[in-house]
Amino acid sequence: MLGPAEEDAKHLRHRLVAILKQLNRDEMEEPEVPGLEVDELRGLLAKTAFPLITPGETHQAISVLVGNGMARELTEPRYAWTRGRVVNHRFTITTEGKAFLLQAVQRVGRI
Repeated sequence: MLGPAEEDAKHLRHRLVAILKQLNRDEMEEPEVPGLEVDELRGLLAKTAFPLITPGETHQAISVLVGNGMARELTEPRYAWTRGRVVNHRFTITTEGKAFLLQAVQRVGRI
């Protein structure tokens, strides 16, 4: 049985993998204006495995990913035709993030 600290770490890892999946999907589907804003990420996660994810939990996970080089921050404003608006502060997956995601997927056997 896992203790509270181990359980928290397990949940954080699941959030990290879920965010990396979304960032990877965005990179493939939106090559013109890469990256997702935090609110966009939270909305996507809420539609999948994390219906009750809070803005704080989303920010925490993004901070961990950026701090570990698995995601990077994009700050230049760009008009995204598919979104019909200018996007500003957003995040995208890095090569290290892709390697971590691949390792996580191989571990469970699915994306």
